This record gives sequence, C-alpha cells and structure tokens, in this order.
Amino acid sequence: MATVTGSALRPERIELSNGLVLLHNHVPSNASVVVRALVRAGASRETHDEHGIASLTGRMLRQGTRNISKSALAEELDGMGAGLSVDVGYALVAVSIKCLSGDFLRATQILSELVCKPTFPAEELDRLRGQVLTELKEMDDNTRVMAERTWRELAFPSTHPYHRLTVGNAATVSAATRDNLSAFQTAWYGPNQTTLIVVGDVALDDAVAAAEASLGDWPGVRIERVESTLPASDLPPKELREVAMTGKTQADVVIGLPTLDRGSADYYALSFANHILGRMYFMGRFGEKVRDEQGLAYYAYSELHGSYGRGAWLLRAGVNPRNLDKALTSIDAELKRFLDEGPTPEEQSDGVSSLLGSLPRQLETNEGAAAVMSEIELYDLGLDYLERYPDIVRSLTREQVTEVTRRWIDPQHLVSAIAGPPR
Repeated sequence: MATVTGSALRPERIELSNGLVLLHNHVPSNASVVVRALVRAGASRETHDEHGIASLTGRMLRQGTRNISKSALAEELDGMGAGLSVDVGYALVAVSIKCLSGDFLRATQILSELVCKPTFPAEELDRLRGQVLTELKEMDDNTRVMAERTWRELAFPSTHPYHRLTVGNAATVSAATRDNLSAFQTAWYGPNQTTLIVVGDVALDDAVAAAEASLGDWPGVRIERVESTLPASDLPPKELREVAMTGKTQADVVIGLPTLDRGSADYYALSFANHILGRMYFMGRFGEKVRDEQGLAYYAYSELHGSYGRGAWLLRAGVNPRNLDKALTSIDAELKRFLDEGPTPEEQSDGVSSLLGSLPRQLETNEGAAAVMSEIELYDLGLDYLERYPDIVRSLTREQVTEVTRRWIDPQHLVSAIAGPPR
C-alpha cells in the first residue's frame, strides 16, 4: 500500500471469529512494540445516574485481575521495562503497553487479563475513590476546568454524555460500588467492541497467534454501536456565562458550539479551517493576532473534536482579567474576518504543506502510528486512507473551506464560558 511521503505505515486488518479486530503494522527497524486495546466503553455508554462509572471502571483495570494482583502486575512490568497506560474518554477506553518486541507475547497476555478479567478489589476502589474525590475538589478550583465544564453544560442537553466531564461528580463517585463497575464492564466490554493494535517488530503471523491465544476465546456479546446510543442534540442558543472564582489572577475562556461527527463529508474542510484559525504557525490566527500582536492573551488556540455523534469546535484562551473584554472583541473580529473572507491564498498553501508534513512526523513513532491506525479503524476510513489523504487535503479550495466553515460555525449559536476572578 502506498503511504504518505513514504511512511512505514502499512496496516493489515484481521477479524477474529468472535468479532475482535486486529490491526497490525510491522516495523522491523524498531526493537520495541506498542500493544493497544481500544474498547468502545467510554463515558458515552453511561446513563445520567452512572456519571463517572466508565472512568472508574477503566482506571480500576490495572488494580488486579483474576490471575495477576496489582503488586505482581507492577513487578512484572517493571522487570520487562514496560510501560502501561489506561486512558478513558467519551467513546473509548485505551489500554496500552509499550515493551521490547521479545516481551510481546506476555504483554498481550497481560493486556487480555486487564480488559477481560478485572476483579475490582474493594480496597483499591476505596483508594481510587479517594483520589478521584480529591481530583474533583482540585478541578473545582481550576479556572480552565471550570470554563470547559460550564461550556459543556450550556452547549449540550443534560441527557447527552458530552454535557459532562468524564471524571464524574462527588455524588456518583462516592456511591460507586464494585458491583457497579463489574456490571458496566460486563455490559460494555466485549470482543466486537474492541480493536487490538500491534505496532513494532512483530510479524503478522505472531500477532495473529497472540491475539487468538489471548483474546480468541473472549465470548462475544451483542452491543450496539456507540453512535446509535448518542441522543440527538440541537444547536444551543447564543449565550455567555461567567463563573466568578475568588483568589484567581487569570480568566480562562472557552467559546464554541457543537459541530459535526468524524464521518461527515465536511470534516476535512472544517478541520483545515480550524488548522488555520487555531493550530498553524503555533496557535494559528488566534495565537498570532490575539496573543502575539495584541498581547491580550497568555494563550489562544482552537480545536475541532471529531468523534462519534456531534463533536465540537472550541476556542480556548487564557487572559489577564483586565484585558478580557478587549480579548473577546479581538477573538470575535478574527472569527468574523475568516467567515467573511476565508483563508488567504498564502494560508491555503501553507495549510496544505503544514498538514501534509505533520502526518509523516506522527508516523515516525510506534505510538503515533498506533494513534493513526486507531482513527482509521474507529471511523471506517479504510486501509488506503494514508494513500488518499494527500489528495483529500490538496483538493480543498479556499471557497470550499469558507463555505463549510460558515455552515458549521454560526455566531448565533456560539456559547461562551468564562471562569476567573469576579468582575
């Protein structure tokens, strides 16, 4: 398969009989390997009353399984020189082990234990619960977190998972039990909801054999797709809300609105617009104008979240409270100028070069390659995605980028949340 700028990413896809998908990329020049299980069991699977259960369940996976205690797991990983990470988002739980290729088989066995056979020890849950409750108190005192939390509460209806942060709240975390976590894991963790990614110096036959041996007998369950479980959400009305926090010296701002899902035909044009507005040249137009030229912000950038269901376009800024009104005016002016005029010819050209240059750099590491392979599988982009990607980017026109941005970023629906000292 031809790839971006001669990259070494040539993924192969195998589906086991129980529905688990194996994505493999052989990198013989790299003696390490990344083994990653992506389980579609993130916070999107929670009910309103289960807020935080997905996060607790994911974080408890490494606290002990039927065959490996927490201490034994730590000791074995340390002996292998391996690193273990567990990340829980709205759509996914990502469990990753990075190790030397000689330890690949054992790493896969450990990974299967974590996702298939966790025991959720009561004493470890009590310890984790205390940690999370402390984190929640710290978040209540963090202006960046409070701005995003407030923005989500305004932008998405209360019935939508994106309305809330994934960590949970004090009431639901305090009430969570081992039975709650076990029930959530039983309901949503299954082979047909899991993708196993292997990147590094492991041959395809060895990867398939390890997947079959460790996960081939994981019984399948009928679980509906994540996107079908997300409620519909209308665009919110334009609103600005300030959260007064005493003792703070900085105001943090989040401005944005729900937009599109990753599978939308408009995704690439809107992503290109976001790259120019808030990413390119180190924080894009917003960073260049609001931060560098005008000195009105400590940071200013934007991001586009494309996932299952309607994601969001967000602008984030950290501002001296004395400059808040001027910064908001400047942000509004830059966004209006882009909606009126679109990218300049120079921005269009530089945007293409920037995007086509950044992907090969990401593919230089096993972790970066695994992330790209994850996106390819999760959003059905096709194994020829990297072959098609340069033409997708080059085919975007200034007119198309401008029209798509106007379609999805409507100033009449922008929600603004500010957290900082009282004014």
